[in-house]
Amino acid sequence: MILVDYPGHFVAALLLTGSAALVLLVFRSGELQKAGLRPYKRWLILLQYVSIVILLLILWNPSQAKVSPTRSRDSVLAFFDTSESMSVADDGRLSRWDKAIAVFQEKFHPLDADGSARRIFGFDGQTYHSGSTDFLRRWGSQTDMHAAFSALAKSEPVEENRFAGAVIFTDGQAQDKNPLAYLPLGNKDFRVILVGVGSKDRRPDVAIESFDAPSRMAIDTACNVNVAVTARNLKNQAVTLELLKDNYVISSMQIPPEAFRQAPPLGDDSPAAAKAATMEFTVGADTLGSHTLCARAKTTEQELNPANNTRSTVVEVVQETAIKVLFYSQVASFDIGKIRQALAGDDKIQLDFGMDAIKAPVLAEKALQTCGHVKLPTDRRGFHKYDVIILGPCDLNSLTDAQVEGLYSFVVDRGGGLILIPGKSGYGPDAWTDKKTRALLPAVLDGVEPAVSSNNSGRIELTLEALDGGALGPETLKDCFDPALPYYPLVDCKPASTTLAVIKDTPAIMFHRVGRGRVCMLNVSKLFLLYREDLEGGPLYEIISQLTAHCARISSREAGIELFVERETEQANKVRFVAYVCDDSFAPVAGANVLLSVADVVLSMDEAERGYYVAEMEDVPDQAIIATAQAEINGVFLGERTIAVNLPPARDEMADVELDEGFLQALAKRFDGKYVHVDELDENIARTFESQTQAAHSRQMTSIWPNWPLLWVLCVLLSVNWFLRRAVGLV
Repeated sequence: MILVDYPGHFVAALLLTGSAALVLLVFRSGELQKAGLRPYKRWLILLQYVSIVILLLILWNPSQAKVSPTRSRDSVLAFFDTSESMSVADDGRLSRWDKAIAVFQEKFHPLDADGSARRIFGFDGQTYHSGSTDFLRRWGSQTDMHAAFSALAKSEPVEENRFAGAVIFTDGQAQDKNPLAYLPLGNKDFRVILVGVGSKDRRPDVAIESFDAPSRMAIDTACNVNVAVTARNLKNQAVTLELLKDNYVISSMQIPPEAFRQAPPLGDDSPAAAKAATMEFTVGADTLGSHTLCARAKTTEQELNPANNTRSTVVEVVQETAIKVLFYSQVASFDIGKIRQALAGDDKIQLDFGMDAIKAPVLAEKALQTCGHVKLPTDRRGFHKYDVIILGPCDLNSLTDAQVEGLYSFVVDRGGGLILIPGKSGYGPDAWTDKKTRALLPAVLDGVEPAVSSNNSGRIELTLEALDGGALGPETLKDCFDPALPYYPLVDCKPASTTLAVIKDTPAIMFHRVGRGRVCMLNVSKLFLLYREDLEGGPLYEIISQLTAHCARISSREAGIELFVERETEQANKVRFVAYVCDDSFAPVAGANVLLSVADVVLSMDEAERGYYVAEMEDVPDQAIIATAQAEINGVFLGERTIAVNLPPARDEMADVELDEGFLQALAKRFDGKYVHVDELDENIARTFESQTQAAHSRQMTSIWPNWPLLWVLCVLLSVNWFLRRAVGLV
């Protein structure tokens, strides 16, 4: 027995002592001093004091521990996949989610008061608790099974309500299908049953895997659009593939079954594995503006999942803006004349031509005025107004420091393109001595002499790097049959440079990035031989035109801002935009106002750090993104940048909806659990949790003063005290 409300030894001694002193003081009255009352005085004092002590004990709440037997109900955790793939109706009537609920209620008896308690959870992108299956949310955009197993790991058993195990209803279409990525549970007695929901009968499923189209096209041009189609369980059926432009069908083709069999499998070699076929359409750009292209695949038999049969993208048709080019040379030659003629024949180029071949100052001024030539800019601002600078044979050692600094800043800071033409007698790049100008060269030319022998001659051939990077097209050299000679026979390319074309084993066209810009060098002797008047310029026109377009990536209006875009993850329809903003001296700008325009949506970009601004957009399923960023500060316009990029396709929840039994079986093995198909789930499996229900004992403190014996003792004491006082005449 313990006194629950015992005040402590000091207070208890004070109360007991005070009560005793008060009783003695009261019984010293005159009536109790009579001779006839003295024999009863001691008993009256004792009875009165004992009654007070008993009342104090009652106030201190004497209690004792009481153990009572109880029956505990173990809890079974039930997890239901509520993602969008569970909405598929395998039998055409009942969705997988509805079937899982029906089997759970039939086999597990959640309303049975004598069985284990059922705790209901749902999971899609996250796990949430639901008091009943009626309150489960549907349909989530993804399946994160890591969240479900994290909730299992956090479910710690308590003494009065132990967790016997968990049953998980899912179709196995999780984001992460690597069983080893899931951490095992700490409690080895915790049992897990994975119930696969979905039909075992494989039905046809045709899907558009990817849709490769350019995000931007020039007006009155054409391009090829590649559509990758995957098929499962096709059973010798043809697939109809249609291409729509602005909701109108512009082309259609039949894909025979053998085209899928000849295509490499995307997964394993099992009959259920998806096989792909890539088909090509030609699309023309006839009107300006944004156009929606949509690829749609269908088959004659009813499919399991028609949600992945279409994929769309956006193509912007634009009027090409002219590339502002400065072609400057200090030497007059056939090469310079033919290159100028090729540049003048390109409608996309706005050409400024400068030549300082005449050394007499008076004659030079008259030549400039008569021929319309321009001089080489004298400062940074003069260089920065061009998009591409083509340098013919020049003695860069004769330039001023401001001109050298301007040329270097044009490439590194502004992001301009520089194309170098070699020259002899100290006018070629091999004679450059300034440290900054040598840094612009894509090759090391120390002590290299121009070629004088024809032993190294051969046809110019494009490299794989040129074809893969898109710098030069495969048709560039189709009319180039005559052998050519490298200008420098021994060229040591820098590690970061790329060789676009070779003559035998000697690099003929070299390219590398320097800062924000690009530098290209033509290592070909007698370039004028590549010019063909009968072919509108021939190979020389194609090479110069394509290299100029490749180097002119940043216009003068776009020099003050860079814009990048990427998907947050390959699973989500969420993209992230990052803009880098700089001023006219190309220093990062803080506190600028940056507006981002994507389709009809305009967002204000937030500053992440000095010069960097960030914005995010959700629900962007398209592969092509066309975005424009504009920046200004204190009323001063800093720049505008428009990008058109193709992003990797987002894998949504409905990309693959077949029941993945292999993954679920491996996952069950990972957790020492059991996998069973929903049609094979019976009550014997469901009752494996019931054996954990057991009796338990609860311990609680109960007050003992209301007991009848204690009450009788108190009543007897008070009664004896009253009658005794009555007998002696005190009452």
